[in-house]
Amino acid sequence: MKNILIMGIGRAGKTTLSKMIKDKYNSYNLIHSDSLKWAMIRAKDEEQYYRKNVDKQKEFEHGEYFQRTLLELYNSLIRKDTKKYGYILESGQLHPKIVKEMIDFDNTIVLCLGLGNFKPEDMVNQCITYDTEESWTYGLSKDYLLEHAQDWYNCNEMLKIECPKYGIKYIDTSKDREKVLNEILENLFK
Repeated sequence: MKNILIMGIGRAGKTTLSKMIKDKYNSYNLIHSDSLKWAMIRAKDEEQYYRKNVDKQKEFEHGEYFQRTLLELYNSLIRKDTKKYGYILESGQLHPKIVKEMIDFDNTIVLCLGLGNFKPEDMVNQCITYDTEESWTYGLSKDYLLEHAQDWYNCNEMLKIECPKYGIKYIDTSKDREKVLNEILENLFK
């Protein structure tokens, strides 16, 4: 089975899609990039600092060092997967250029989920709609989310431009997200 890398903007359905694939093809191992992020932060005993300083947390996780560490871990796990169960990596922190440099596209399906032409306000509403207790945004005020929405918007715009340059399919999930995710699942290996 091919490995799968799902990247993209928050609330576009990355975690939902990765779980749908895992449910349908249960041999896959599933990796959430946030697990590695928090492991690295906790290993340095800096969790409280990064929880209080979300801007620093975002700077860390979107930095090149974290992205390369995440992809190197993913590649290492794939190399040791002698039974070929396959790995799914779900991440909101990856830049298309680094993915292209480090991932074997012959053996990995790479998808980028985005929010199309959503404006910052639309992104906040999407965030609130799909928020769960596990989400870093859970319980935060709409005003606080709006402060971060411009960064999400800028990231989404960058992904729309950069993904095609590096051979990565950008998929808009802003309209009828459930239908789009089901179509991805049905056509994943075609």
